[in-house]
Parts: sequence; C-alpha cells; structure tokens
Amino acid sequence: MIQEIRRRLGLGGKIQLWSGCLLAAAIIMVSHHAAAIEDNRCRGDSILVGHPALPRTLTALRRHGPLTVVAIGSSSTQGYGSTTPSQAYPAQLAAQLKLRFPQSAIHVHNKGVGGENIGDMINRFSKDVFAEKPDLVIWQTGTNDAINQVPIAQFRTLLIHGLRELRSRRIDVILMTPQYAPQFTEAVGYADYLTVMAASAAAAKVAVFDRFEPTKRWYGDQHFAERPILTKDGLHLSDMGYHCTALVLADRLAALAAKR
Repeated sequence: MIQEIRRRLGLGGKIQLWSGCLLAAAIIMVSHHAAAIEDNRCRGDSILVGHPALPRTLTALRRHGPLTVVAIGSSSTQGYGSTTPSQAYPAQLAAQLKLRFPQSAIHVHNKGVGGENIGDMINRFSKDVFAEKPDLVIWQTGTNDAINQVPIAQFRTLLIHGLRELRSRRIDVILMTPQYAPQFTEAVGYADYLTVMAASAAAAKVAVFDRFEPTKRWYGDQHFAERPILTKDGLHLSDMGYHCTALVLADRLAALAAKR
C-alpha cells in the first residue's frame, strides 16, 4: 500500500512538473510572439538619410573587427526615463549589434548628460569623444536648444562647427534629431531646428538618424498603448522607446554592412 501511494505521488509529481514546464514554455512563446509584434511595429522606412557611407563602421562590421561607438547627447542619450541603464538606447544598441555581429568586439560608450545644449556637448568633445578614439559618433542634439530657445543662427553655427570637428578626425558621424514629444513640438520654431540639422548634415556629408518621424509614428500607434514609447512627462523615451530606437538603428547598420 505504501509503495502504491509513493508510486502515485511520484507519477503525480511528474505530471505536475511536466504541466509546469508546458505552462512555462507557453508563456515564453507568447512573450516572444508579443516581442516580435512590437519589433515589427518599430520597423518602418529607412531612418538613416543623407550620406550614410560610414566607411570605418561598415568595414569593421563586414570584417568582424572591433567597433568603438560614442553616443553623445543629452538626457535621451543618457537614458532618462529608462528603468535601468541597460535599457538606455546606447546599451540596447550594443546588444542589438552584438546579436547581428557576434564575432565583432563592439563597444558603445554612453556619453549623454541630461539638460545639455549643443554648446555644452561640443565643449566635451575632447574629453568624452576624441579620447575614446571612436570609429563612429552618434550625436543627439537639438531638443534642449529648441526648448531653451537657443537662437537658431547660434545653433546652426555651433552645429556646423561641431560636425567639422568630428569629420576633421575622419570619424564616421550619425547626427540624431530630436524625438517627437509634446514638450518639443510646443517649443516655438521647433521645426526650424530639424531643418537646420538636415541642411547642416547634408553640407557636411554625414548621415542623419531622423528620429522625429518614427517616434511620431510610434507615439500615435495604438499597439504601443500598453507599453508607451514616451514617459508621462511628455518628453523622454521609455524602455520601449529606447528599444525601438536601438532596434531600427541596428537594422539599418546591418543592412548597409550587407551591401558591397
């Protein structure tokens, strides 16, 4: 009798364990499916416009060599609004690139400082950018300048100067525009900053990551209702917003590297 009870308990335990495994597997499958749907909602038209030659970056990726990236900017580079530093876009970009290029030693240095205007960032180039000897610099700027009403002529002059400084060292450059956000679009003349960034990048022959248009699309997409791309302050990206930013940028770099 005791042996029979033990046998039945053992069988029940196995069934319970097996049921638990099936439930866990189902949860994982649903989670992966949901993540895949969200990733597909992130993707859209190309977000690197202008002159995405990026010779140092693409050569490193094609040859599975080391790649050093510096992400410089303000709070949306630093990762304000993310739940952990690993959810900021530079960290997520590193993770996304490593998935696509597992043989490459990829380092993405986060040099974002919240609240900075364009002049503050340029003053940090020597210490935070050039000292890292990067192959690629992703320069995010413009948001605080528009909100703080930095004169557009001053912004243009500083932007042109900063791009020349970067290009003079033969560093690949991606200029990242502000994200769509109510606080940004409420700034007087906000569109002028986007126009100046596009024109200055074209003149300097550097690529532009047009972050404004895709984030505007994500912001209005009901598929992100449960996981909004902006925080409640109406300015900063959330974990999901940073994830989409990193995903589409990694997608585009991988697509460019695949071309010969």
